[in-house]
Amino acid sequence: MGTAPKGPKEPAPVRVGVGDMVLDRYRVVEQIASGGHSVVFRGTDERLSRPVCIKVFSGLGGKSGVGRTSYEHFVQEAFALSRLTHPNTLRIYDFGHLGTSDQEGMPLQVCEFMNGGTLSNIVREQGKQPLLETSRVIGAMCASLSEAHALGIVHRDIKPQNILFGAVGISRLPKLADFGIAKWSADENEEGGKRAEDTAIVAGQKLAMYSPSWAAPEQLAGQPVSAATDIYSLAVVAIYMLSGKAIFADEDVYAGYKKRRHADNLIREALLPHKIPADAIALLTKALAFDPKKRLTTVEELANGLAAALEPPTEERKSGPRSAQPSQPPPPPPMQPQKNAPSASYPTYPSINAMNASEMMTASLHPVTPTTPNMAITPPAGSELVQRPTPTPISKPPSFDDPPVVPSSAAPTPPVIPMPIQPSWRPPDIRQAWMSNTPASTGSPKRLPLSDTPHLIGDRNVHFVMVTAEYADLIGGQQSRIRVTFIATPSGARVIHIKGLSCFVALLGGRPSPAVQI
Repeated sequence: MGTAPKGPKEPAPVRVGVGDMVLDRYRVVEQIASGGHSVVFRGTDERLSRPVCIKVFSGLGGKSGVGRTSYEHFVQEAFALSRLTHPNTLRIYDFGHLGTSDQEGMPLQVCEFMNGGTLSNIVREQGKQPLLETSRVIGAMCASLSEAHALGIVHRDIKPQNILFGAVGISRLPKLADFGIAKWSADENEEGGKRAEDTAIVAGQKLAMYSPSWAAPEQLAGQPVSAATDIYSLAVVAIYMLSGKAIFADEDVYAGYKKRRHADNLIREALLPHKIPADAIALLTKALAFDPKKRLTTVEELANGLAAALEPPTEERKSGPRSAQPSQPPPPPPMQPQKNAPSASYPTYPSINAMNASEMMTASLHPVTPTTPNMAITPPAGSELVQRPTPTPISKPPSFDDPPVVPSSAAPTPPVIPMPIQPSWRPPDIRQAWMSNTPASTGSPKRLPLSDTPHLIGDRNVHFVMVTAEYADLIGGQQSRIRVTFIATPSGARVIHIKGLSCFVALLGGRPSPAVQI
């Protein structure tokens, strides 16, 4: 394996503030999170007018073993995300370094911005999730990991905090993030310079690369990892969603390692009170086997097993749907031939055309079913076939305007009821949004005094809101929600950033977008 890129020469704190421009393209809007080795900002792509997430390495640890390994894994995450293209994997847009020299400044990543929070936030606010939602989220993570495992990438840090959501209409799209400590197990010699070392020796001990509450037992023991490691962690997350609790929430690593030897008891205690199907409990128990060789072999097995647990049992599938439907009458018994009955004679015809159509219509009819044409009857076995002579051509071909000739011996033909013609579908009229045309301003500007009551301006009410923080969340008509953030630029100017939390926003006369700045 080649050596990973070295860290910056002089470790320095992050010098990125609100309003700064990084990589000559991305404007920093606000800080949204900070971890042990990075600081995360919400930003705006000035070229494409889209929200982005800017993740900057904090430089924590300096030149020590911890700092060097953290730096290597931060850079490695960018290369890992660049190779993953599944829609349930967080997309990376850009990568670079702060400052003028690439190797002097701190590295940073620019990824897509997820505005739906994390799985940890959702379970903390809403509690346990139904089996249908759990199957949907875990199935999406399995699809993302399937691509990573095929490329020889083991995530090693699957937990609710690394499962992000983005709002897509009224639904939430889950995505797997944070490949910072991912393990590359395939193509070790390919692009070796971009691979971070598995662990670093710090003060005579190995640096842990996992989250204790969600890690597999082989991670806690410092043993090699594989795809089964991610399956174990993802199954722990599934139990967390179904029960609302983490079954290995222990700070002591040794106590958590002992608990994992008897995970089957913990799984039943966590899931049986919530009436989880037995098939799902058995599936998760196998996924949490202490021995990696006894677990599920692929993430597809976990996804398919949870989806199958949603289906009703076999007995219910057999009796349930049919009992709800009206009973169908049994088919009539086959007709038995009468004794001593003469065999029927079936005429045959050379062809049917405009010249002999009248002859065909006046031929003796055989009783048939309403859906079977007369000429399509197959004579029963043993019946006598009578060859009918070719009819003499008539001087005038029959016309469709002439009434048909029906013999008296034939059965009455039911009347033809014309089907009503359904009106054709018409698309709705396309109306332009009210903000597409800027109305002409009339009158002179007017200053409004501060007041607790709204001011009526034209057809709108203007409210004054006291803002004590850097932002304010406002709720309008039809439950529309926006967030107004006040940004102070380095030049001293004031910028107002307006983001639609449940709607689109637009400047007067502009195009609707997720956010605008004034």
